[in-house]
Amino acid sequence: MSLNGSARRLLASRVSLLLLLLALLLPSPPPASAHQCFCGVRQAQNETIYPDVPIEPGEWPWHTLIYYWAGSRLDPPAKICEGALIDERFVLAAAHCLTVRGSKDGELLPADQLVVHVGVVSVQQDNDRSRRFQVRNVTVEDESDLALIELQLAEPRAVPKLLPESPVSSDEDGSGGGSTAEVFENLLPVVDTGRWKPIPVCLVDALDLTTLYGTEMYILNQSQRNRLGGYEPVRLILNEFLLCSGSTLAMKSRSINGTTVSFTIKDLNLPSNDRGTALYFKHQGTWSLLGFTVSRAARQWTPGSVCLPNDIISFDCLYPALDWVMENFADTNS
Repeated sequence: MSLNGSARRLLASRVSLLLLLLALLLPSPPPASAHQCFCGVRQAQNETIYPDVPIEPGEWPWHTLIYYWAGSRLDPPAKICEGALIDERFVLAAAHCLTVRGSKDGELLPADQLVVHVGVVSVQQDNDRSRRFQVRNVTVEDESDLALIELQLAEPRAVPKLLPESPVSSDEDGSGGGSTAEVFENLLPVVDTGRWKPIPVCLVDALDLTTLYGTEMYILNQSQRNRLGGYEPVRLILNEFLLCSGSTLAMKSRSINGTTVSFTIKDLNLPSNDRGTALYFKHQGTWSLLGFTVSRAARQWTPGSVCLPNDIISFDCLYPALDWVMENFADTNS
């Protein structure tokens, strides 16, 4: 059966009307923010990760190193903590390593005396895919031991190069006068970081940790073989039980305890000092941040275990505090 011209036009108009109604009724996908749709992407030649092999510039662009420097020319800047870039302007870190040593009330180090190196591959080496920032503000959530660090993106645009392992020569009178910013400006030349682009790590919400058994996770450990303090990825496998825990007199210790995950590092050469080490893993095709090492005082350990306390590394998970993180984003951007 053939249709005449008017019938065809009527049918076409009805089809167009139906398509329009469907477009109006079907929900449109929510717009994604820039860091939601472009996060957790390693800028490497391939996706292979070689444990114990020094990382190259751009491989872990969200990994950061945090320095403290009081401004004295007699004392070099000190690396105190690690962190992870989660937005162009924000870095997450463990709050306990940003506190004044010996402080009983959790007093924070002054924000204007902190420097954050984003995209770090070595303690004493710069590259065109990294950048150093001064800090504008630090906000702490005590219950989750998290610190949200807001970077100073406005002028000064770059922070002078820091050499934490080398002594800093003093001036003639030996004084460290002037503000921290002035000392930074006059001490060493400014680093040219024009090619730096922010690539944050992804954050995961409502994660069931028991589904991650067998998952490869990585920390970046400072190499003892590299004179410049280069970082190497160390692979950790999340298992249901800590392998060296348990005996005939003690039950096995589970690797997940509430919002904390633990790994055995009996055969790994990791530093004994706590620096808020970040734990990364691949989730749905992108790299995500799981958490940071807990403070030594709060380290998880099972009495009667065949593990020694230094054979276990524990991480406080980030995801229970994501609401707090996002609220601070909203408050800062409003």
